[in-house]
Amino acid sequence: MQLELFEREQIGRADLERIMMEIRHSYWHLRNLRKVSWNNARRRREYRKVAVHKKRLQLAGVEKREILDLLACCRQRCSAKKQPFKPCPYCK
Repeated sequence: MQLELFEREQIGRADLERIMMEIRHSYWHLRNLRKVSWNNARRRREYRKVAVHKKRLQLAGVEKREILDLLACCRQRCSAKKQPFKPCPYCK
């Protein structure tokens, strides 16, 4: 049994969707900044944004597998884009 020292943050469905949208938005920027070597500050800023959102999801009690699936979808490595094609709940 794990001792909880602080109360977990409660995230509603709307907040969860907003956080996932912001993570997808940040990864869109990261994909477009991939080939540019002069904009490293923007790339680091986007990674920091993703890290903050990921930590917030973890502290709210979202399962680690769900977070990893979302990040894989954002990186375009989800099962909707690779063989065998399976529907992805995060692709819109």
